[in-house]
Amino acid sequence: MGDSSRPDFGGIENFDDMPALPNVVARLTRLIADPKTTASDINSALSSDPGLVTRILKLVNSSYYGFSRRITTITNAVVILGFNQVRNLALSAFMFDTFAKSKDGSLLDVGGLWRHSIGAAFLAAAIAKGTKPILEEDAFICGLLHDLGKFIMAEKAVADAGRVVGLVRERDLLFIEAERKILGYDHAVLGAVVMERWNLPPTLVNVVRHHHEPLSAPESARHLACVANVADIVSRALLIGNGGDRKIPCLEERVWQMTGLDWKRLEGIIRRVAEEYSKSEAFFATP
Repeated sequence: MGDSSRPDFGGIENFDDMPALPNVVARLTRLIADPKTTASDINSALSSDPGLVTRILKLVNSSYYGFSRRITTITNAVVILGFNQVRNLALSAFMFDTFAKSKDGSLLDVGGLWRHSIGAAFLAAAIAKGTKPILEEDAFICGLLHDLGKFIMAEKAVADAGRVVGLVRERDLLFIEAERKILGYDHAVLGAVVMERWNLPPTLVNVVRHHHEPLSAPESARHLACVANVADIVSRALLIGNGGDRKIPCLEERVWQMTGLDWKRLEGIIRRVAEEYSKSEAFFATP
């Protein structure tokens, strides 16, 4: 693969043949990073992909958002939701269209994995909103993408994924434990490398890379990594989708403390997310 600093990704024969982030989503990411960006710039970027505009409007007008009037233009969506939320919807649509459908020969339940990812995204956003609101939208993306590496394995390394699932079932391991026993890589590192190729912000890349050991994340990403870790664990505990195994990772006390959560607040978050998830059918619909 030509990069000695990157792990050997085993059964992925051509790492350059990874799903590419659509130009419009990549452009949105760049625009949002620029403080001079205007709503007109966002509208211009989106207008180049009518199919994506249709998907975003479908999501915006779903029961999940529950707006009292129908939003008919992307301009209104941008004004009402804001830049980051529109970016999140565009990325959600891309993820679903690219990864969330069953692959021939894959033992991974990608539909269940998608439901788990959406559940983790809702939970991560809700945790951040209640403890550090400025991180809410980035937390959603981290929850959505935390298991990106598993989707990539199901798409590009079917044999590796099958060996991992076999060991998970045989020994009742966590997915990442099985990966580390039989592969030279794990889904957290694989997902982070793909995100780097997509030119997503380094903080988000580091959250995904460290979401199983969040205290090892760089300081700039540590709080979000802890949020993603708790969201992943709670999503598993609530049986939202399928993370690829039947176990729930342990929640470290220091990770819990770093999120700023308490049990009463978490109970409220769980109730709210359960209601949101019940209204999130648009995230699972075909275009």
